[in-house]
Amino acid sequence: MKKEYGYPTLEVIYQASAGSETAIKEILKFYDAYICKLCLRPFYHSESGKITMHVDKELKGEIHTEMMKAILKFEIRVK
Repeated sequence: MKKEYGYPTLEVIYQASAGSETAIKEILKFYDAYICKLCLRPFYHSESGKITMHVDKELKGEIHTEMMKAILKFEIRVK
C-alpha cells in the first residue's frame, strides 16, 4: 500500500511565496518532524553519565528563518 503524506498543494505553495502567513506556517508545519530530526544533538548528564538526544531549538529557529526567506524568494512560472 502506498502511504499518503499530504504534501502541501500548489495553491498553498503559491500563497506562501506571495507572503501569506498561514500558508508559510502550513509548509513549516509539514516539514517540522524532518527539521526536528535534523536538529537532534546529544546531551550529556554530568550526574548520571547518560547521553540523551534533544532538539537544538536555536538551530531549529535558524532553519525556520532560512526556510521562510527561501519561500518568499520562490517564484512560480507558468508557461
